[in-house]
Amino acid sequence: MDEFMEKHQGVVNAVKGFAVVVVLVAVFYALGIFRSAAVKIEIEDEVFSVYYKDEIIIQFAKDEIRSAELVYSFTEGVASEVISEEKYTVGTWENDEWGLYTICVKQSVKSYIVVTTDEEVFVFNYESADSTESMCEALLEW
Repeated sequence: MDEFMEKHQGVVNAVKGFAVVVVLVAVFYALGIFRSAAVKIEIEDEVFSVYYKDEIIIQFAKDEIRSAELVYSFTEGVASEVISEEKYTVGTWENDEWGLYTICVKQSVKSYIVVTTDEEVFVFNYESADSTESMCEALLEW
C-alpha cells in the first residue's frame, strides 16, 4: 500500500485539493457570497415591499391591491427611469397596456406578478419561476 501511495501521491493530492475547493464553494454559496442578494421582498404591517440593493422600488399596502395576476410575457414599452439593467430590469417604464408602471424583475425568470392599485401598476418576480408563482398565490390569499 505504501508503494501505491508513493507512486500515486500526485493524484491523491489533486483529489484532496479538489475536495477542499468543493467544500469552500458550498460554504460560500450557503453564506450568500455567490448568490444575488440584489432583490429582497418583505411583508411588514400589511405592507408589501420589494427592495433592489436595499432601496425600496415597489411598495403597496394590502388594502390597496385591486388585482394581482401571474403573467408569462408582456410588452415592456419605453424606459422612463432606469435604475439597473445588469441581471435585473428595475425602474419606471411605460407601455400601451398599463401606462407608467414600476418594474423590478430578474431577467432570467420568465414569469411576472402584476399588481394593480388604484394609482399604480407594479411588475416584479423573484429568484425562479416557481418562487414567483408561489409568491403570486400567497398574494392572492393575503
